[in-house]
Amino acid sequence: MFNSAGYNPSVERCYFCNGSDFCPHSEATYWLDFPLHFVECRTCRLIFANPMPSLQTIQAGNRALNIHHRSRGTLSQYRGGKEFALALNPIAPAGILLDVGCAEGFFLLGVKENSPWQAEGVEIIDGAVEFARKRLGLTVHHGTLDTLENIAGRFDFIRMNNVIEHVQHPVRFLEKARQLLKPGGRIYCSTPNGFQDGHFLKTANRRGFKFNLLENHFFYYPPQTLRHLFEAGGFKIIKHYAEDLSHTLNDFGLLPRFKYPRENQTLNLAAFQNKSNEDFVISDEEIHAFKNHPALKTWKLRFHKFRKELFNVKLPPVFPLGHQQEIYALKL
Repeated sequence: MFNSAGYNPSVERCYFCNGSDFCPHSEATYWLDFPLHFVECRTCRLIFANPMPSLQTIQAGNRALNIHHRSRGTLSQYRGGKEFALALNPIAPAGILLDVGCAEGFFLLGVKENSPWQAEGVEIIDGAVEFARKRLGLTVHHGTLDTLENIAGRFDFIRMNNVIEHVQHPVRFLEKARQLLKPGGRIYCSTPNGFQDGHFLKTANRRGFKFNLLENHFFYYPPQTLRHLFEAGGFKIIKHYAEDLSHTLNDFGLLPRFKYPRENQTLNLAAFQNKSNEDFVISDEEIHAFKNHPALKTWKLRFHKFRKELFNVKLPPVFPLGHQQEIYALKL
């Protein structure tokens, strides 16, 4: 039995297909304070928490996570932006990119400094938005995709890296993304493979505990479900695959010792109530040095991409293995 405080009302219809036939999937917690009951829709196989923690609860969790992690990346985020710029340039000589959940903006800076594309972001965390605007000089909208108004048809490309598993209304989320894209605009979505990640929660239950989630992963998308979600939302799939088999045996409980972040099991929201993220400090000199960092030479990034393409196993949606899935789609 769930205490209603901190939760949205339970739903009787699936968030995607509107089906009403759910089966129990797994149990977890959110920051130890909020039990989570995951169900699976028998019709479309979407896995989700029911009831869902409220937006207020999630905002408190996001704040605590931002303090716990201090930053969501600096050099690695900039490197990702430069790599993405190298992929954007062949698509079109210029355009406008929107990065959803852009954090402090280092990915956007990597795109901006290595491409003629205009890079904008949207982010819900106040401190991250302020940093991106004031320290990096970026155009970052404060809020969520839903709060962006009066800019329909503005963007040529929308990037959603590990975002869709966090949103509370995935169908509406994709509708908004489609509205913001220009005709023929493209979208990139990366999200955990819900079939395998969901089994991680099941394995924890079989091993006698409920895993404590720090990130608000309240939706798990098996590859075929994610594909159908995009197609129903008015997108044509260009490319879709799952990759990274390094977690597979562990997630399905096929190893003698189950590996999981044990620190998660001790953290709750009360521990972060009177803390802030003031410990994150980076100088202007360090930021400017990113551009000439020896590890980020263009030839090295191209070689890394070539090696990854050559050796990385990419599985089609009919084989729902692989820790992470990526989907590229075109607005119809």
